Amino acid sequence: MKIIIKHVIFIGSLVFSLNTYADSSDRDPTIGGVEFERSCAICHGFNAKGKGVMSDSLTKKPSDLTVLTKNNNGHFPFSEVYRIIDGTPRVGVHGSREMPIWGDRYRKEAEKYNEVAGKYHEITGQSAINEYLHARGLILELVTYIMSIQEE
Repeated sequence: MKIIIKHVIFIGSLVFSLNTYADSSDRDPTIGGVEFERSCAICHGFNAKGKGVMSDSLTKKPSDLTVLTKNNNGHFPFSEVYRIIDGTPRVGVHGSREMPIWGDRYRKEAEKYNEVAGKYHEITGQSAINEYLHARGLILELVTYIMSIQEE
């Protein structure tokens, strides 16, 4: 019963925060916009220009994400951006990777949710979150958001 109460509180706070978030006219209320602010803006900045609060403390400066299309002959590099966020191109011998591997983080978030909500799923008969689909969905939302903020 405690897990159900925690789950209801979590969902309620999430709905409240998203409603509060969506009321702000200077923010993007999409999942990709919310996730960008939550995970990317600290380094890339809220305007995605590469000037986040952590940018000065990084060895490699974050990219200006608003000019990806411009720097790629007018074509948004969708697959490349997806792979970078997911962490697919493992850097290995070519040097270190400063950017977090968000795909791993998103999969772990879903895994933790499933552990916490396990009893709830048993009681309600609902299925657990598929970690890979959860990660893929968030990454696709992020890439779509980044594509939407490209400069002409």
